[in-house]
Amino acid sequence: MNFPSFHDPLLYPTNSTSAARPQQPQPTSQQQQQQQQQQQQQQQQQQQQPQQQQQQQQQHPQQYQQQPPAPQPQLLAMNGINGGNMPGMVGLPTPAAHQAELNYIYGMVEELSRQLADNQRTLEEVVAGVGRVRSRARAQSLGNEELIDSAADDVKAQEPNLDTLLSILTEALEKAKFSRDANAALLSQYASVLSTMLKQFHEYKARHVADVAAWHRSYRAQLAEARAENSRLREQIWEMQAHAGSANEMLRRFRARYDDDAARWDRRVDARAVRQELRFWKRMAMPHLPDDDPYWSDDDDLVDVAEKRRLEEMQRLAAEQQLAAAASAAAEAAETAEPRDLVSRGHGGGAMEEDDDEVPPEVPSVPGIPQSVLMGGVPMQRQDGSSVMLPLLPPRPASAASSTGSSGQ
Repeated sequence: MNFPSFHDPLLYPTNSTSAARPQQPQPTSQQQQQQQQQQQQQQQQQQQQPQQQQQQQQQHPQQYQQQPPAPQPQLLAMNGINGGNMPGMVGLPTPAAHQAELNYIYGMVEELSRQLADNQRTLEEVVAGVGRVRSRARAQSLGNEELIDSAADDVKAQEPNLDTLLSILTEALEKAKFSRDANAALLSQYASVLSTMLKQFHEYKARHVADVAAWHRSYRAQLAEARAENSRLREQIWEMQAHAGSANEMLRRFRARYDDDAARWDRRVDARAVRQELRFWKRMAMPHLPDDDPYWSDDDDLVDVAEKRRLEEMQRLAAEQQLAAAASAAAEAAETAEPRDLVSRGHGGGAMEEDDDEVPPEVPSVPGIPQSVLMGGVPMQRQDGSSVMLPLLPPRPASAASSTGSSGQ
């Protein structure tokens, strides 16, 4: 279905033309004839121009080939500086307000030019319609009344089309109103949502700024407290270093005075010489002890007799505990070996040979006791898996009492 155009000047004339038509006087027949003649002359001139150009090109083809095309005049952009489209040497920036006003004026000028073009086109169509009516009246030799009646018939024939168009336009208007209301509601909703979002953003910003400020205050307070504590610790360290320096100086003085005592130094030298002489005679008396034995240590004469006895008792108890642990481990190994012997006897003698090949568990060595002290070394392995261990002698203490009975005092 083809709908009539809303911009048809015959059906919907613009306000400017409709307002201007009653004021214009009715053109006379002479004026209309003059206008028609002018239009015909213009059309003839337009038709003759391309023919004349073709003839000139045929007469002078070389001239047209050699001549370059004429340069088109460059249109310079108008701004607030070069008024009247005058060329400017150096372009300067235009203020924002001035440029906005110029843009508004340019928009108004474009709108007016478009309106004038529409009015001119409408006027040309009206003139063409009047010319058609006059030509029909002249061809049919009709009078004014008959011409009016024929025009009325044409108008009445267009009334159904106008009713259809009116209904279509009414429906379009209702749709436009509904769309306008929906858009207005949507815009109001968007504005409310946007205002809510802005309010939330402002509240969040305020809370964030407050939190950051509180955090900065707390951090500054903690930093100041840490700096004060660090200063106090530094002062304490400095005081401690000063006291330590004075104490060290006093200790050096005391040691210097202590070492400067000749009688004490002579006693120390004599005691060291006596101990060395005593150790020499002990080595002469006990040549079976090696040179690296702890008995010959320089600290041997400084250990108390009661401490030596306590160390000997602890070593004896440790040796007894280790021997008891070794005996219990051997008993457990014998108990676990008896069921294997019974099973091997039921299956044959091959298992017995396998049991004979097994290596008995080693007895843990006692620290401080050499392996040569253990009687018999590895115990004999029997068929029943039981092993008999001879009682071990207690180890010799690390520091035995001297034959001279010196206590080192």
